[in-house]
Amino acid sequence: MTDKKYDLTYLSFGAGVQSTALLVCSNLGLHGVPRADVAIFADTGYEPQYVYDQLETMRKWSKIPVETVNDGRKGNPEHDLAIPAFTIDASGNRGIVRRICTTAWKVEPITRSVRRHLGYKPGAVVKKKARAMLGISVDEAHRMKPSNHKWQTNTYPLVDARLRRSDCLKIVADAGLPAPERSACYFCPFHSAAEWKRLRDHHPKDWDKAVAYDSAIRNSTRAGLDRPVFLHSQLVPLDQVVLDRPEKNLFAEFGGVSPSAFLALPSDEPDAFGNECEGMCGV
Repeated sequence: MTDKKYDLTYLSFGAGVQSTALLVCSNLGLHGVPRADVAIFADTGYEPQYVYDQLETMRKWSKIPVETVNDGRKGNPEHDLAIPAFTIDASGNRGIVRRICTTAWKVEPITRSVRRHLGYKPGAVVKKKARAMLGISVDEAHRMKPSNHKWQTNTYPLVDARLRRSDCLKIVADAGLPAPERSACYFCPFHSAAEWKRLRDHHPKDWDKAVAYDSAIRNSTRAGLDRPVFLHSQLVPLDQVVLDRPEKNLFAEFGGVSPSAFLALPSDEPDAFGNECEGMCGV
């Protein structure tokens, strides 16, 4: 039953470790997690196959309905560059292209679905209240963000319960479900070297898709050949990247959308997936 304070409680489901554990807890009433009215999965169209497999597993297992939404794209947007790909800026410095992927491919489709569940048509002023439950664990609490909508409250039940990612894996295992993996687009530049290696070594079909995507976006900016873009910070084709050496991950400080077209990267690259701007990827 929906909390009297809210007209709708929904779970933002990414089919990764934390959001799968959150859905389990919401179904079974574990760790004080409220029961959601619906779980909503935003399909970017570029999830690894293991994410789609986990989605189907949870759709069949969950008593809470699991709904899939998307942004309505037709065809592939390789040339509508929406991801934080690496390039060289006008000053000759390494930078990243302004990104809109999380907002366009996840946040907006979910928001439209929530408005529909609340009974509102596009453009109508929302007067009802919604509670969003997001799958962020206490070890990633810095990713918690308030909602951009006055009518929606973002909540973080895993943080409230002081649960870590390792606890989430145990919750899923105790429910007799297969272990989920991190949910992120197979070509996401947020990937660390370890993530790229895991994709290459354990999910070769998705790796091949990432290599093809990397090639497809190479000259897709307005500058074209003068400023090629790459999925990896080494600024070489993905299948030429050296992955078998220690390397830090990027973007702890670059999750938000910059008002400029490019963001310069410091020489000391930070280590974290962590500050992805909407807190909706990788969970």
